[in-house]
Amino acid sequence: MLLKLGMSDLLEVSYLIRLVMLLISASVIYICIRRFAGSVASRLFDWVPVSSRDRVLMAVISTLLTTVTIFLAVHFYVYNGLDYQPDIYRTGNPKTRQVALTFDDGPSQEFTPLVLDILKEYDVPATFFLVGIHAERYPDIARRIAEEGHGIGNHTYGHITVPTASNKALYEEVIKATRVIAQTTGEYPKYIRPPRGVYDARFRRLSHVLGQKIVLWTISTRDWRYGTSTQAIVRRAVSQAKGGDIILFHDSGALVRNEGGDRSATVRALPLVIEGLRQKGLEIVPLGELLEEEFGEEFPVVEIPE
Repeated sequence: MLLKLGMSDLLEVSYLIRLVMLLISASVIYICIRRFAGSVASRLFDWVPVSSRDRVLMAVISTLLTTVTIFLAVHFYVYNGLDYQPDIYRTGNPKTRQVALTFDDGPSQEFTPLVLDILKEYDVPATFFLVGIHAERYPDIARRIAEEGHGIGNHTYGHITVPTASNKALYEEVIKATRVIAQTTGEYPKYIRPPRGVYDARFRRLSHVLGQKIVLWTISTRDWRYGTSTQAIVRRAVSQAKGGDIILFHDSGALVRNEGGDRSATVRALPLVIEGLRQKGLEIVPLGELLEEEFGEEFPVVEIPE
């Protein structure tokens, strides 16, 4: 049977298996949490869901707890990883007094030029992780980013969710974005960042083949949140900042779609963030300089007796 399947069929089978595994994992987490919540409710509050209303309430509580658990697991995964990851950069050298600014989801016709104006006024370098379709849509702005000396990174072509993408879709997204960004800006993207910071082994292998360093972040300003304020962005970026940090902003994107979000708070906050970082004695440097002496996780030293 397998001999009759073509390569595209095998890729789709692999994709379906991955989705099934994700659903099974979420279901297992839900079942475990529901049993745990039922046990706690029974022991501490002497409450056992018997009526339909009680069972619905238990289901709602379990669903909320499952959502929170998955969110915390993804958060840990993005910021710490689950295995040995010398190929993934989340920070630079913490012994320096240097930080780097990065912007995701652009370019935006409305907000990226304003961000570039501020960076130019303050003589600050940054790295922009471009969405391929946006670079294609706004080539003049993408070229301006490169012409003004900022770093260029790959953020996939259509801002996909990596783990749920089929092999074919993932390869097309990353490779097409690489081609579009290189042709539009005249610069080959040295870095790559998976949308939402969520990656898998396939993404890591492909990035290695393309010679693009996977760069995540140390501090997220969470400027993607609906209704976020200028003060909140400044507080997150400046109060937590220390040497070696990679700070994440967004100059485009949206909570649901990949474009159309309001980034005016980011634009208003950026000068205050730059001034605040400098007041703390931190130097804003290009991403490449920050990572120059940093090699992801350190490789273990193995002593072999002669």
